[in-house]
Amino acid sequence: ARIERQIEQRTLMLSGVSHDLRTPLTRMRLGLSMINEEDAAPLLADVDDMQRMLDEFLNFAKGAAEGEPEKVAPHGFVRAIVEDAQRGGRQVALLPPEGTGEGMVKLRKVAMRRAVDNLISNAVRYGSQAEVSVMLSDRTLRIRVEDDGPGIPEERRDEATRPFSRLDPARNQDKGGGVGLGLAIASDIARAHGGVLRLGESARLGGLRADIVIAR
Repeated sequence: ARIERQIEQRTLMLSGVSHDLRTPLTRMRLGLSMINEEDAAPLLADVDDMQRMLDEFLNFAKGAAEGEPEKVAPHGFVRAIVEDAQRGGRQVALLPPEGTGEGMVKLRKVAMRRAVDNLISNAVRYGSQAEVSVMLSDRTLRIRVEDDGPGIPEERRDEATRPFSRLDPARNQDKGGGVGLGLAIASDIARAHGGVLRLGESARLGGLRADIVIAR
């Protein structure tokens, strides 16, 4: 009970601080919109970075067990996530369905959407494109996200899924630094579904391959 209370207090604190910081960030954005566009550009980029980091903190604070499990058609579910990412300007494609499995899979939709979206965000951040595929068998659901980035060395893949672990120096910082929560969130959500997040090398694109594997 004490451990649960401690975790709850930590989560509430993280969530509260992240929410509180949104207000001054909004004021900063409004103030910057009133000054010379060329002078404001670097500062606006900093504000955008801070906003993205806060969003990651909030996603982490929300936890992996958000929502109740419900039956979901996995191919349509992932297709909708990819289409949303494409509308947001991300270079991501959905590959044809794999496997001979049919029917529905019980998922926490909000949490699993967050996990897949985090993997897509990581993929297009460190690479120029991402590919998403779904394999459904009678016993397993596998959601795979691959990219053409530099990948993660095998000896550092376990470290990459730990909260606040940043491997940016070994990867690519052209698109801004992160807070090291994207893969940790996806890993926690996979575990909450009784599954696992597996990292490897993409045979198709040469970058990182991230698989969420869940037993049906």
